[in-house]
Amino acid sequence: MSQVNQNNKHMSTEELIIELIIQDLRFFQINMKVRSIRELDFCRFEMLELILKVWGKSEEIDYFDLGDRYMEYVKEVKFLPLPYFGELLKPLAIKCYKGLVSRIKELEENPSIKYGEAGGYNRMGR
Repeated sequence: MSQVNQNNKHMSTEELIIELIIQDLRFFQINMKVRSIRELDFCRFEMLELILKVWGKSEEIDYFDLGDRYMEYVKEVKFLPLPYFGELLKPLAIKCYKGLVSRIKELEENPSIKYGEAGGYNRMGR
């Protein structure tokens, strides 16, 4: 995966989402160095909302449907060294991206498992 798409010199959607994930992982790493963080402090749904907007999925998928999957990867950041520019976070960000792709595919194929569907409540009607 190239840093910049060589044909048009702009980031692809995939590259942009991976970069957003890297920045979010970096945010958590820096925060962990500055203050103690509880697990609940980790999940920032605003980032998931932004990722879904960039992906063009914000009208179909609720960020709560991605939260658990996203957190599987974010929690790993506490075991990684704090690099100067965050370059060591890219492999984890790519794994996270692939995990989110898998989760979105799962949700699109099985809409009944979306947040609140089983209980008859759907936040997407906002």
